[in-house]
Amino acid sequence: MFRNLHLAVLVGILGFFGCAPPPSNSPQRAEKAVSKMSPECYALAYTNPVGNATPRLFPIWVKLFPGSDSGSVVGRPHQDLDPREWPAMNRYTWWKTIPSDSIEVNFSGNYEAIHLHFQRKEAGVEGRATFLSDVVDGGPLPSMRLVGTRQAC
Repeated sequence: MFRNLHLAVLVGILGFFGCAPPPSNSPQRAEKAVSKMSPECYALAYTNPVGNATPRLFPIWVKLFPGSDSGSVVGRPHQDLDPREWPAMNRYTWWKTIPSDSIEVNFSGNYEAIHLHFQRKEAGVEGRATFLSDVVDGGPLPSMRLVGTRQAC
């Protein structure tokens, strides 16, 4: 009797897993994968500074290159930034998806970094830009609210 019970449980478990569709076929995952198969470009604007943040610290435009959940990124500096400073901030650049359907973008060098954390909205993105530095001044991290408008790449 126990032999047939174990066999019935095994057949039931295998039947359950055999009927479940693979995760890659789900419409939500397919839609997200398609959205990252072409570059995404955004013009960025900044408001509501915290600490000593100014728009000059952050890129005015970004291009996210295709990837399933991460990839390369390029940006254009603010016009008031010394052109010699921007290459140092592009030593390590990337974007990645993070929980809650958000995207994190990184521009960094050896001593400073810019992190953009945003969510897609109807016509673009909204989130926060934060400037990080090895210099610790004891105040809040310089950051600003960001709003990005989707543009053709």
